[in-house]
Amino acid sequence: MAQITLTNVDKVYENGYVGIRKLNLEIHDGEFLVLVGPSGCGKSTALRMLAGLESITRGTMRIDDKVMNHVPPKDRDIAMVFQSYALYPHLTVRENIGFSMKLAKVNKAELNRRVEAAAAKLNLTEYLDRRPGQLSGGQRQRVAMGRAIVRQPKAFLMDEPLSNLDAKLRVQMRAEIAKLQRDLRVTTVYVTHDQVEAMTMGDRVAVLSKGVLQQVDSPENLYDFPNSLFVASFIGSPQMNLFVGRLAMGDQPTLHVGSQAIPLPPEVFASRPALAGYDGREVAVGLRPEHAKEASTADPSALHGVVEVREGLGSEVMLHVRIDAPGLAVAGVGDVTQTETAMLIARTEARTALQVGDTAAITANGADLHFFDRQTERAIGS
Repeated sequence: MAQITLTNVDKVYENGYVGIRKLNLEIHDGEFLVLVGPSGCGKSTALRMLAGLESITRGTMRIDDKVMNHVPPKDRDIAMVFQSYALYPHLTVRENIGFSMKLAKVNKAELNRRVEAAAAKLNLTEYLDRRPGQLSGGQRQRVAMGRAIVRQPKAFLMDEPLSNLDAKLRVQMRAEIAKLQRDLRVTTVYVTHDQVEAMTMGDRVAVLSKGVLQQVDSPENLYDFPNSLFVASFIGSPQMNLFVGRLAMGDQPTLHVGSQAIPLPPEVFASRPALAGYDGREVAVGLRPEHAKEASTADPSALHGVVEVREGLGSEVMLHVRIDAPGLAVAGVGDVTQTETAMLIARTEARTALQVGDTAAITANGADLHFFDRQTERAIGS
């Protein structure tokens, strides 16, 4: 196992494009860390620098206490699992798994022991004499995993290994990979664009945008305490509802959302004392769909709007409600667009009678709201 440390790491290409900017990240010994972000955010570039497949322009990468910037990939004691599996079609599963050990001239008895142990962990024992063309996509991904495991490396690097699988198999495989990593306790860095995958697999999740690390924390803290509009919009499915409100302090602090007003309880300011400094100013407001539920029309904290979409999911219904207040669409850091009206997604019970075209009252309790500065896009806190 290993601790991996990136200190002020930049990646600048010959044409001047900056792929990674000032990346500071410590990956703990035995940790499962997920790098997540939209396409082009730099997550695969960061992974390839760890593997030695991309050079580091500036900064330092260490494995344990050893600087690895100029160490060739083969000498880093890291195993990489690719999106494409990269299996040899003419070799059997046994031969594919043991290929790197054979090149390293490991004796035959030890090679067979390691291959069979890896196959047993991955439920591949009965397929050892088959070729990749005779396997399903999930089985081929297990073979690729086996080829990494058999090397007994200090760390695993995984570059979107499940993206070629269908939705059902991805769910199954992500659970298997997470369990395997827990059993092996090998330091693992996993790249994905799928935030659900990131949230269900990682001990910690690092969110990137435009080559810059935005936030790294446990999945729970990322979800509950996003530090920016980008993280708030990217983490969560369905994503956080975002709209514009104006704060009014006084005897009863209130958030004005369009022509409607939401009273704010004292605990809102106890946890965010800096919010009191925004009296009379517009702020970006976030509300998770599970906190936006059907309410009584007499509820003073409710937002009213018209149901435009009704999605029945069996155990619950997702209502898409258009409210008469400005909304926010976040494409990336520094790329926030204000829309004329906001669409709120509300998780409601399956038995709701609300249909498309109905007027809905949606809860917006002050204690459930997130607040962000419109200019800096950062969460308003202490």
